[in-house]
Amino acid sequence: MLVDLVHRLIGLIVLVLILARLSSWISIHLQGIAFLLTRNQNIATFFMFLILAPGVFVHELSHWLMARLLGVPVRGFRVWPKRTKGGNIQMGAVEVRGAGPLSLALIGVAPFVVGTVILVVLGGWLQARPQGLADWRLWFSAEGWQTLSGFFHQSSWPWRFYAIWLISNSMMPSASDRDPLNPLLAGFLLLAVVAYFAGITPKVLGPLYGPLLNLFDILAGAFLLAVIGNVVVASLLFVTERALGFLLGVHVQYS
Repeated sequence: MLVDLVHRLIGLIVLVLILARLSSWISIHLQGIAFLLTRNQNIATFFMFLILAPGVFVHELSHWLMARLLGVPVRGFRVWPKRTKGGNIQMGAVEVRGAGPLSLALIGVAPFVVGTVILVVLGGWLQARPQGLADWRLWFSAEGWQTLSGFFHQSSWPWRFYAIWLISNSMMPSASDRDPLNPLLAGFLLLAVVAYFAGITPKVLGPLYGPLLNLFDILAGAFLLAVIGNVVVASLLFVTERALGFLLGVHVQYS
């Protein structure tokens, strides 16, 4: 029982890490392509913002809604690119005040939670659960891909696939969003380790086994579609940037 859950949890963690890396790569290289065409960093930043603007709005709105839900005062709401003092580009921001560590953690993770829910709905996984798809061993089988292929047999798949890509590229918590989460994640991991060695894990997970399997499979279906979409876009950007670099005789150096 525990082995099945562990394999699915590993699969989810791997998918989220891949998605986060792809999202970061795509954002950087969208700017790179725009810079090759315009040789203007501000225009390149604005181009990236235009492409990702709907997702950025959902990201910041999630922060704002969670803050209001928790009764935390909101000082400002911005959906516009701005360069920070450290030189990084911030696509938007929600400023809060008077929030405790737990409230800050919940506000920080809100875009990921909201984005995940949207991905699940867009993928249609609430109507047809992807059986066993969170188990990473299934990803290399025909059965796993057959489960995913059902999404592309629907007439509405093009716009839903685009929306999945858009949301998945803006749902990841920023560095400032993650800071309040680190102590909570460390505490949860420590609690899980203690529960395992104390032998109480089977008792706790027993009644939750079925629901957790269902939840993990649904989340895996949502994240897998997002990863596929980002791999497609990243491949197109890679080819486009290389072609432009060859034609223009200029290449972007990324730090």
